[in-house]
Amino acid sequence: MTSKNKGRLILIGIALFFALPALVAQAVLSNHWYQSGATNKGQLIEPRVTMSSLGVFNPLEQVSWQMGYVVPAHCASECQQQIYLLAQSHTALGKEQGRVTPVLLVSEHSDMTALGGSVLKQIPVNTLFMQHVEGGDVVIVDPLGQLVMRFAKPEASQQIAQSRNVLADLRKLLKLSRVG
Repeated sequence: MTSKNKGRLILIGIALFFALPALVAQAVLSNHWYQSGATNKGQLIEPRVTMSSLGVFNPLEQVSWQMGYVVPAHCASECQQQIYLLAQSHTALGKEQGRVTPVLLVSEHSDMTALGGSVLKQIPVNTLFMQHVEGGDVVIVDPLGQLVMRFAKPEASQQIAQSRNVLADLRKLLKLSRVG
């Protein structure tokens, strides 16, 4: 083997050494062999939608994050428990408590009789808003009024676990947030 051929082989070997990882990565991503590591427990609300774009007046916009409970049409004991857990989750935020306001999101179909003793702020929502969430959901809204995450209505036995999940996701959002 001549030195000219040997030099070409070395050059090709060096080029492959640097190009092969990029080619393998491209193949893995294009064939969906890689599952991304999402750590959030709730469901991100996409596409981006704000309360004002849905025609909902949010008095807490530009003020604080909101942890909202969408009051269902029939508010039984599970609903009462969820409202209680919402308030307890707010307390569990500790020093971040001032950045978040727990709210009740009430529609025209919400069971208002169950809210008589609640001290949580109520925000009326419309049918357009209710197309993005369901009664019994917990929703996280950022200070700009954007709906960020929703947590579907849990089974009665899973309410405490869901409350922990909401708290974990909200803490991450507050840590990474540059607003509010």
